Amino acid sequence: MTNEDIIKYKEKINNLSTEDKRKRELEYLRKIAKGNIQGPMIGYPSLDLPQIAQYSDDYLDTKIQENHAKALIDNNEDNLDTIALKYFGKDITYREFIENIKSNVKALRNYGTEKGQSVGILLPGMPETMYTLYGSAWLGSVSIFMVPYLEKDQMVSDFKLRNTKTLIVMDKIYKKAKKTYDYVIEKAGIEHVVIVPTLNSSKYSKLQRLPKLKDPRFEYYNEFIEKGKDTPLPEMAAYEKKMPGSVVYSSGTSGILKGVLLTHDSFNNIASSYKAFGFHLDRGQTLYQAIPPWTSTGLITVGTIPLFYGQTLYQNFIFEPVTFCRNVGKYGVNWPIGTTELFKGLAKLKNRILFKIGLLTGKYKYSQLYQVHIGGTFASRKDMDEIDQIFHSLGSEAETRKGYGRCEDGSIVTCELPGEKYPEYSVGRPLPESYVIAIDEKGNELPYGERGELAIRTENGMISYYNRPDLDTTAFFTDKGTGYKYNLTGDIGYVQKDGVIIYESRKSDYSEINGKRIFNFDVKRSILNDDDVFDCEVYQNNEGKLCANIIFVKDKKINSTKKILELQKKVLLEFDDINFVPTSFKIRKSFPMAKSTKRDYKKLKEETKGFNDYPFEEKGHTLKKAI
Repeated sequence: MTNEDIIKYKEKINNLSTEDKRKRELEYLRKIAKGNIQGPMIGYPSLDLPQIAQYSDDYLDTKIQENHAKALIDNNEDNLDTIALKYFGKDITYREFIENIKSNVKALRNYGTEKGQSVGILLPGMPETMYTLYGSAWLGSVSIFMVPYLEKDQMVSDFKLRNTKTLIVMDKIYKKAKKTYDYVIEKAGIEHVVIVPTLNSSKYSKLQRLPKLKDPRFEYYNEFIEKGKDTPLPEMAAYEKKMPGSVVYSSGTSGILKGVLLTHDSFNNIASSYKAFGFHLDRGQTLYQAIPPWTSTGLITVGTIPLFYGQTLYQNFIFEPVTFCRNVGKYGVNWPIGTTELFKGLAKLKNRILFKIGLLTGKYKYSQLYQVHIGGTFASRKDMDEIDQIFHSLGSEAETRKGYGRCEDGSIVTCELPGEKYPEYSVGRPLPESYVIAIDEKGNELPYGERGELAIRTENGMISYYNRPDLDTTAFFTDKGTGYKYNLTGDIGYVQKDGVIIYESRKSDYSEINGKRIFNFDVKRSILNDDDVFDCEVYQNNEGKLCANIIFVKDKKINSTKKILELQKKVLLEFDDINFVPTSFKIRKSFPMAKSTKRDYKKLKEETKGFNDYPFEEKGHTLKKAI
């Protein structure tokens, strides 16, 4: 079919009513489930909906349309004695959790917080974080989950946009950059600064010695709550479609931290889509909130989702690989989610004497694991196999799986499920209410298997960037024919016939060698396919040379000079173009990690030491090591 044919077909679908469109999807679902549809019908993902085959048959009827604070309370009204939060030795039941939310609501209202205004939050994953999230949602105000290292004038601008008068900040965060935050508080016109002591909700709260706060605008969290206790509990803000809920921030992979405005629909739709997709979300499970809540994964995937389903949230803000992997075993976590770099703490941990003793005594157990998910960063099959092997050696049968999504999408929009096999570089299939296509430079949807920019249509994501109207004009495109609005991801990949999404790289991650545009991922993939290479990164340095950073497989004696020549020949053979062949190499043991626990590409590309040049001549494949 031509592009014109596809557009006409889409126009026909677009003329259907919303109800008829949903009936069409449901009909597809039931036919696929009964085996009446074999393979693609049209040849384009947005028309064939191949991912629907794995959804539960009631997924179209699971819409939640209410204030997301009410959704939490209603879904746990018969679950009040279950532990909601675990925080440094303290167990907090859902009964206590909900009462603490109400106390937060009254305290915020006491300081004049109204619908449409905002509450500033500078907190990691801790109980007060979740109380304030749901407290502000109750009032219909917007919770701004500020990134501690955002540029200070951007903080001021973001707080002022919605008249933020109350800022709730962790003591350690405030002390670490007091001068910056004092500037922000003054310039943004913050009237009330609530300091949350690190151990405020822990078993050890009474052991804290709190210094006196001299500024009259400042007070501790418990004082804040005490002042609001006699304030009447206001009626919960009624649900409205696309009602603003929270601001989180993208992780800055593209070099810019961007505020993302999520709605109550974002929280609710994600909750229903996770269940329909096939995730195990039964009560009694424990999830680990280590990822910071100023990202959608930290706030929603390992925050509001487990709480909505009555699970236990283990909170520990120490965002470090060894601590993370140790705590997974210590606190009986069933479903850890993190970056590849977080899980690599296992390799460092497994040989430590005290850890081995802890395994023998039962202090650390991993047999309860059944889902391990990597997101937010590249993970090769070799990465996943290494993680699986270590977890299996610790008694777990869990399988490592990948997901894909951005803060703009309200967390993950595609994921792999345990028990299924996926190809290399897969990130699984789209969740319900999420649709992923690949498009060409002109915005035409591409058929299965053709590489293009990934575009996402989802009911789970942002309504706009926050305080960045300049980005909103370039963040979306309207699909020809259907009129659907898709988010442009800036990522390259394609869709398989079975609905599986293959993610390859950032659209901007390319090199220009002798006028030839080369996607760095293509060279990286070729090198990674070598049995002796465990990990690799490719980019163009300041001198215009194509560089390869390589980590060899452990416990192998490798002649690096000989192996580099083999890799160069291999790349040339695959692409038949000498411009694809790296000529500068660095052999390394690890890659730098950013604050987000993603790979720090900025720091990596700034490195200059440790590289050796290996000029490569196509004729005769000769190698000359530069001195």
